[in-house]
Amino acid sequence: MTQTYFFDVTDIMDYVRTETSVSGIQRVSLAVITRMIARFGSERVKIAFWSEKGRYEALDADVLLQMDDFDANALAYLFFGEKARWGGEIAPSLERYRTRPFKRGVYRWVRNFHATLGNDRHFKKKGTSLSDWRNFHAKRREFKQNPPLERPKAQLVHTIAKPGDWVIVMGAVFGQDKLAQALADLKSQKGVGVTILIHDLIPILAPEHMHGGFSHRFDRWLRQSASYCQSYLANSIYTKKDLKEFLEKEGTPRPIKVVPLAQYFERPALSDDPQLSAQIKDVLQNPYVLVVGTMETRKNLMRLALAWEQLSLSGEIEMPRLVFAGKQNWHRQDFNNWLQKNQNLGGLIEVIDRPSDTELTMLYEGCLFTAMVSEFEGWGLPVGESLSMGKTGVVSDNTSMPEVGGDMVEYCDPYDVGSIAEACQKLIQDPKHRSMLEARIRQNKLRTWDDVTEDFVQFFEDEASQKEAG
Repeated sequence: MTQTYFFDVTDIMDYVRTETSVSGIQRVSLAVITRMIARFGSERVKIAFWSEKGRYEALDADVLLQMDDFDANALAYLFFGEKARWGGEIAPSLERYRTRPFKRGVYRWVRNFHATLGNDRHFKKKGTSLSDWRNFHAKRREFKQNPPLERPKAQLVHTIAKPGDWVIVMGAVFGQDKLAQALADLKSQKGVGVTILIHDLIPILAPEHMHGGFSHRFDRWLRQSASYCQSYLANSIYTKKDLKEFLEKEGTPRPIKVVPLAQYFERPALSDDPQLSAQIKDVLQNPYVLVVGTMETRKNLMRLALAWEQLSLSGEIEMPRLVFAGKQNWHRQDFNNWLQKNQNLGGLIEVIDRPSDTELTMLYEGCLFTAMVSEFEGWGLPVGESLSMGKTGVVSDNTSMPEVGGDMVEYCDPYDVGSIAEACQKLIQDPKHRSMLEARIRQNKLRTWDDVTEDFVQFFEDEASQKEAG
């Protein structure tokens, strides 16, 4: 019997409810799903999610092919229809109230009042302009009047699923108890297989980097998942080791297949005159080293900044800028305070909040090299993205990152500021060494999303063969 694959995108639905971009893990999901559609068609590939109606629903996955890129606004419309926000409904000057809807609503009313009066001075005081405000709302009206895609009719997964089908969970769905029950019911009542791609066990193994009750929710979810998950996927050999130890300790061992992620960056189509912010244009004018990823303690931001300070004080080299590009996240206040106290190291450090895909492409293309000196990763997507752009980097020698960087990067001890500084200095001062590593990148066959998808297909075929063999 032909299998149907239900890829769970509940995490993507929850994310685009408020966010204006798509995160790394969600890009992994979308990259695999779109390739599965190309291979099997929408009859066999569905996207599933726990809807606002309190039901586990499915859509034909080819709706994703209507998007040129991974468009958070289009995805929000797909899940929420006319109720979808546009651009997070975060109008100019209201970004600081992103997670405070009441205050955002009050100040939006105030801005609209001044817009009605034509009071540009009010907007200038808030770091924007009346024309920017009006342009934002004009684009929002256009979004409402001309939806970005056609919404297919949803079906109940429990109604259309059949024995031998699969539900594949690739994102963060911990805390979703009703979804967990729906998955358990699909397994017990419909004979549907459930597998989960585990990206890391950081919330359990390094809880100091987590926020609030995140670690507890993750631990509880992973324990419970063994009741309905017949096998797991892991994104690296390192993650498999951690997951195997966890499951065996819990007395619930399960088969685990490693599906390494890609060493690839999905480049958007660039126009002859790409839209770049003034900050990005300024950064591109001078040499810089690029750091891509969420701004949080696990990324080891402070030690990297201290390494940059150490190099600058040595007076031995002409220092490039250190450019952090990503979304602000947990436990970053000490780092932000240090930057403020040291005036961004005299201008040697730059922070770019939430660059667009176009801007990120330009930043990768223009950098000397990249740096990812995290204390812990489950894979390390930015390392692979950097390699796919032909750029080597300074990379931590721990957890999964050597699986991504291979022999194409310069390694360092992430817990030693001197080691980080030494690795960075080598790539800054020795262009021949940098060129040698870049040559290795060209000589290696980097892993693509097609390769990742092929591993998924092989997993399903192996599971089917084992079932037939009894």
